[in-house]
Amino acid sequence: MLESFLRMSEFTLLKLTRILKPKRVLNKRFFKQPTGFSIDSRTLKKGEAFIAIKGKYFDGHQFIDEAIHKGAVLIVSENGKEKKKERVCSFVVENTISSLERVSKYIRERASPKKVIAITGSVGKTTTKEMLFYLLREKFSVLCNKKSENNLLGVCKTLLNLKGEEMLILELGTNSSGEIERLTGLCRPHMGVITFIKSVHLEGLSSLKGVLEEKIAVIAKNTDTIGILNRDDYLLRRVNLANRIFWFGRSREAHIYAKLLEKNERESIFSINGRYLLRLKTFASFFIYNSLASLLVAVLLGLDLKECIERMSEFEGFPPMRMEKIIKRGLLFINDAYNSNPFSLRESIKTLSVYSLPKVAVIADMLELGRRVYHYHRSLGHLLISAGFDYIITFGKHVYFLKEVLEKLGHPRVIHLDSHEKIASFLRKLTKNKKYLIFLKGSRNMKLEEVIRKF
Repeated sequence: MLESFLRMSEFTLLKLTRILKPKRVLNKRFFKQPTGFSIDSRTLKKGEAFIAIKGKYFDGHQFIDEAIHKGAVLIVSENGKEKKKERVCSFVVENTISSLERVSKYIRERASPKKVIAITGSVGKTTTKEMLFYLLREKFSVLCNKKSENNLLGVCKTLLNLKGEEMLILELGTNSSGEIERLTGLCRPHMGVITFIKSVHLEGLSSLKGVLEEKIAVIAKNTDTIGILNRDDYLLRRVNLANRIFWFGRSREAHIYAKLLEKNERESIFSINGRYLLRLKTFASFFIYNSLASLLVAVLLGLDLKECIERMSEFEGFPPMRMEKIIKRGLLFINDAYNSNPFSLRESIKTLSVYSLPKVAVIADMLELGRRVYHYHRSLGHLLISAGFDYIITFGKHVYFLKEVLEKLGHPRVIHLDSHEKIASFLRKLTKNKKYLIFLKGSRNMKLEEVIRKF
């Protein structure tokens, strides 16, 4: 597979000039055909081309010397300052990100996977991607994004790694209007999965309507793209794209649906389409939506539903910091600190009822909620009260307003702390003579996992 793909897509000087459209080519006599492309000098392999990307917090041009030292055979940069003394060919381009997009798109077209599946939505993208990868790799050669590399650079990095795989799974993220359309134009998916439309990234997308319009671009851009949508999401139910939609959810009107039968600290048991039993290895029953989306895609790709359900019952690859159970010093931490928004916080708290232990909630800021940020934080007061937490620790400037609401509602033990170390110290003292379940939830930039590390 790899050899045939490389023969198909040899990057000659002429071909690369057509793809990258450089303003100048330096050291042309030293040109060697690259075996691949890299935007990270740390992982660059000898024989690859290095594209020096300039980002908000980094500049790849600072690592050109390192890339050359590690064996880069071609440099793509914006300034051409890698000097003619270097015995390496260099393309000077107007914009290296545009060059990265061009070569990524070219590789996607030449590799031509049988199916490209794009996954987007306000929550649950990474878990859905991991579940689908788990199902498909039994029958197909599959490539997908690493971790949560779902922005432009992450999607391009994944496309650069295509080596003729049959299936390509791409998680697509966004925090501003037009990003999904741009990514969809790059990867040209045959199938588009949308998990949920919720109040996320409102700073860049303004409203729920803006979120819907942004996410729906994954299937609206190309009339041949099949949509796999959540029937339980009221905004997605309004989507009307002729006969291009397949539905998953708890509603019997969906093509694949689930009914929760039982859950405990170890697993959640569901009936699928009233015929099959799925035993998810997690107490967090809301992961059923990720499972259903993955199962539906797998069936549409020709896999047997019963076999896929049996395989899904063995799935243990839930990504870190998504309702992750961690035992430290004899205490149970539920680490849900990868990200936070009003919807995911509500769903996470609901699942904790399977535990009889007294509970402590560590709640940090929910970010990127736009003008209504304080409204969203205040609105969670009654939820946290009804959940029965013995202690609630707040951390961050926005969540301080939630603390005020909780105190007005009469919660006796609400504490606001301003550092991970202080939270860890408080928890050490609190749990010295009594065991608690510690639940952590906050947006990515709040880094609540540091509380566990410092505990």
